Amino acid sequence: VATLMAGMLQILLGYVKIGNLLRFIPQSVMYGFVNALGILLLMEQFKFLQNQNLEVFVLLAIGILIIYLFPLITKKIPSNLICILIVSAIALIFDMHAPNLGSIEQGVSGFHFIIIPKNLDFKMVLGLLPYALSLALVGTIESLLTAKTLDVILKDGVSDKNKETKAQGLGNIISGLLGGMTGCALVGQSIINAKSGAKTRLSTFFAGFSLMVLILVFNEYVVKIPIVAVVAVMVMISFTTFNFQSIINIKKIKLYDTLNMLLVVAVVLYTHNLAIGVVVGVLVNALWIKSEGIA
Repeated sequence: VATLMAGMLQILLGYVKIGNLLRFIPQSVMYGFVNALGILLLMEQFKFLQNQNLEVFVLLAIGILIIYLFPLITKKIPSNLICILIVSAIALIFDMHAPNLGSIEQGVSGFHFIIIPKNLDFKMVLGLLPYALSLALVGTIESLLTAKTLDVILKDGVSDKNKETKAQGLGNIISGLLGGMTGCALVGQSIINAKSGAKTRLSTFFAGFSLMVLILVFNEYVVKIPIVAVVAVMVMISFTTFNFQSIINIKKIKLYDTLNMLLVVAVVLYTHNLAIGVVVGVLVNALWIKSEGIA
């Protein structure tokens, strides 16, 4: 029910044009956002590498080399895909002891329509409203920042943020009806998509459709993919996400902007919540501008 409510709230946010508020997010906050995300993505990979044998690290090195060197041969085939295929083949042929995706989770729950509680009343809706509002706001903020990040990467104009919000709300309503969780755009996967050559929204549809087919039809093969192959891809994505230019040019920008960027990174790493970091960064920036005006 909370997912359904979150979807409805997102559609409402789209109609009140919340996407237009994105212009109030300063560049320092955007840099903090992507840099914190890059660090978080890298940190998440460490847990898969703890207490692993030498073979796993050899496969990791091979995977990273493939990702960065294969584009020198051809860019028509995503190097991420080649990495997963070759690393999986090496692990299988040489019978290397590397945990696979099947060791994390196996199987998939069936699709089903949820049953709206018979005792659903105004009191229950009010009780769920704070959770639904939190889901809607966090999902919307992260999605809009993802869209803005992709605008910079693709350099093909400005995307319709309000349309994105309304569409995501509809998607969450459908997800709720199917018993799924609330979802939003993910920067890591979106950057992989863009860096692999995707140009239109059809790529997002085919990504989701392909994932569904892989899980439902080819699950027995997918679970045999070594985790380290995916880790290699995510390590590359974490470095691609991090804006090194913001560090290189740190002496050329105002001290306040640097401190605000570092504040956003610190808040995100402490809370593990990108939305909170952005909100804090925007508020601090607004207070700073106001204090300068008073001075």
